[in-house]
Amino acid sequence: YEEPVLTQVIVKSYEGEKVHGLYEGEGFAYFEGGNTYKGMFSEGLMHGQGTYVWADGVKYEGTFVKNVQMFNGRYTWNDGSVYEGSIKNGVRHGFGFFRSGTHPVSYIGYWCKGKRHGKVS
Repeated sequence: YEEPVLTQVIVKSYEGEKVHGLYEGEGFAYFEGGNTYKGMFSEGLMHGQGTYVWADGVKYEGTFVKNVQMFNGRYTWNDGSVYEGSIKNGVRHGFGFFRSGTHPVSYIGYWCKGKRHGKVS
């Protein structure tokens, strides 16, 4: 399972607070292509806690730093698969837990740039 990438996001509509014309505080953004974000903004960027949902239903709940998923969060895929743990630059990196929604497979351990790294526990 690959984490979907946040490419250049073009906002179609926004509900929430603005300061000097920039998104600030809590808000909801609907992007071109059908992706959505509900959470904290700072200086026009997704920054802080939030939930990003891709048009295909994949969901990320966690921390954002200047439009990038960072530190810790939870990905949920359409088949019920889940990853919860450390995130760096949008991908699994550090310690985390993955459980498949379709197979009796789970992994608790270290990840490096989105791939399992180390021994299965």
